[in-house]
Amino acid sequence: MIAAPADFLTGASSTHDEGCRRRSDVYSRQVRSLSATSRAVGRHAIPLAGAVVLLGVFMGASLWAVPHLRHSSGWLYFGDIWNYFQLAHFTDLGIYQVIYGQTLTTTPGIILVLAPAWAITHAAGMSVAFLFEVPHPMAWLVLGPYEVLLSASALFAADAVAVRLGATRERRLLICAGGVLALYSVVLWGHPEDAVAVAFLLYSCLAASDRRWATSAWLFGAAVAFQPFVLLALAPVFFPAGLRRVPGLVARAAAPAAALLVLPLAGDWSATARSLIVQPAFPAGGRPTPWIHLATPLAHNLYAGAAVAGGPIRLLGIMLSIVIGLWFCRAQQDLGLLISIAALALTFRCVFESVIAPYYVFPTIAFALVSVSVATWPRSVAVSLIAVLVNWGSNFDSHSTWVWWPIVAGLAALLAVSWPKRTAPELQRQSCPETANAHSLVGQALSQHLSSFARRYLIVALVRSSRPVADPPGQPAAANPHPSRR
Repeated sequence: MIAAPADFLTGASSTHDEGCRRRSDVYSRQVRSLSATSRAVGRHAIPLAGAVVLLGVFMGASLWAVPHLRHSSGWLYFGDIWNYFQLAHFTDLGIYQVIYGQTLTTTPGIILVLAPAWAITHAAGMSVAFLFEVPHPMAWLVLGPYEVLLSASALFAADAVAVRLGATRERRLLICAGGVLALYSVVLWGHPEDAVAVAFLLYSCLAASDRRWATSAWLFGAAVAFQPFVLLALAPVFFPAGLRRVPGLVARAAAPAAALLVLPLAGDWSATARSLIVQPAFPAGGRPTPWIHLATPLAHNLYAGAAVAGGPIRLLGIMLSIVIGLWFCRAQQDLGLLISIAALALTFRCVFESVIAPYYVFPTIAFALVSVSVATWPRSVAVSLIAVLVNWGSNFDSHSTWVWWPIVAGLAALLAVSWPKRTAPELQRQSCPETANAHSLVGQALSQHLSSFARRYLIVALVRSSRPVADPPGQPAAANPHPSRR
């Protein structure tokens, strides 16, 4: 037999070892990725469970429960989400510039987000319900869950802020339950853009509390790209950065929405400017408020009926939001206080609009639930109960102006109960630990100097008291009852 060369045997062994090491590295990477995924799922288990519950309840009620109770053969769905879905169809057709020719009154972020759902349903040949009612539109089996998952983004944002505030697992469950109840109105009326805007605004507040102003501005811009009502919270979020930095932050926040509006403004300037500036409201599909008497009547819309303008009273809400933003600059900045002030600013949407919808109360409810993350249990339960009552009252089927009064009163009670009860020194210690440490060091130095001065003064006093006191001249010496102490 001819012996194999030694280098051949060594090369085969090294090749085998290298292959084993590669397989081991691949296996370890897979294990690390699985462990990272499991940790991420564990961190977000509560909002993920809330999203699953919301999806099951909403789709179950839409496809089976409500039609069965009403003895109807058709599924339950509202037309607003189908209007957005039709505009997503316009985007697929290449006529994105004319999306403001119908009833769209918000920024077009939701239209682009719904485009993938339209592509799926169009490729599958599913029936839709655009301009007329269809008992069983098969596209609803894709559009309904897609809408719920978009809206559930607010649950994840609220949970992230609650964790930052120090909420326990029980408090996070309470916040998630309240958020699911409030989100049901949002998905029922077909407006997931409100929930997505609230989610981005919460993340923007979280970044602002960390002094990451550029990130906060971009997140705020993403919120504006879905719903412009978040501009009411611009002053409380950006003013603490300093008035010199505000123009740059505002430019970043306006960039996403401006990029989405370039083609609509260039293609149909009049309709786009009218929808975004005037923002017509439709009393037939909402809840008129007392401010409707000051609103300007607009032309009759083919799809939604009579319309009115937002009214000049809306400017009062914008000015008040600027005032509270300036006040927050002078106060001690704290994430919990910022969330409460943002809730107050977002409430101006319900207070100063000529026509409101049932889902308008969701932003205030979401921020109020988060603001009591570390409050006492009675306050947390009270906020949750008030939120349920306000949400139920806003869905009361009445088109009279008297409905606005209990809604506003409920929102005021919600803000009052959820407002942080901490004192100014506590806020100062939490918001500026460096200043608190400096004060403690100064106090220690002063105490050391004072103690050394007191010791020197005490020694001098004892020495002086031990010396004999001389008798005044011209007077006889007094008898000493204790000669030994002389």
